[in-house]
Amino acid sequence: MAQALMGKTVAVTGASGRLGQALLRSLQNQGAMVIALSSSAKQLSLDETSEPIQTVVWKVGEEEVLATLLQTVDILVINHGVNVYGDRTPEAITRSYEINAFSGWRLLELFLQSAQSGQSDDNSGTTQSPKEAWVNTSEAESNPALSPLYELSKRTLGDLVTLRRLDSPCTIRKVILGPFKSELNPAGIMSADKVAEKVVAKAMKGQRNIVVTINPLTFVMFPLKEFLVSSYFRVFTRSPQSKNGQT
Repeated sequence: MAQALMGKTVAVTGASGRLGQALLRSLQNQGAMVIALSSSAKQLSLDETSEPIQTVVWKVGEEEVLATLLQTVDILVINHGVNVYGDRTPEAITRSYEINAFSGWRLLELFLQSAQSGQSDDNSGTTQSPKEAWVNTSEAESNPALSPLYELSKRTLGDLVTLRRLDSPCTIRKVILGPFKSELNPAGIMSADKVAEKVVAKAMKGQRNIVVTINPLTFVMFPLKEFLVSSYFRVFTRSPQSKNGQT
């Protein structure tokens, strides 16, 4: 279902990065009220002539400090990440999983709690929330990225999101991106601004899996991977209601 962003409050993590800023610009251009969630203490502006936007400083491992703010957010875009490339030290493993997987998962859970508390019943008898989460998991979910720890940690986040979608109180969109030029990937081919525009446009069209890449295989491999993993989770896990003996 297509949606308008006019007047929506949208918070974006990784806001000081190239894609984060591009997403904030694209969202603002669609009428959204944007909030930059950044690890940098510097207040962000989207261009040299504009006024600074609302910037909230947080750190990985301290996601709880954002709980009150997330109550006021309509759309949370989880976009932060790190790439340690060929490093395989214990420190690199911990850093990759903590930033790329577990931090994003903790933020998502906080946001889903706020969506749960704001649910409303529709005429069909189902319970829905107008809130949304967009999670940038990368095409590393299904394709090699020539950076093993990046692939492993992003796949972990992707699988957690797939699992969480089964019982989510609101829509969760996955953002599956190919190589774009950024601080993490200076050799990236795509423009961060163009990527952000396509992400926002596809989200407004209602796409749950937003794929933006130059690799045609991703358009085949990712949906297949998502279907198989989701089906596996449906068969071998139980919903909280079933576990509690509820119908």
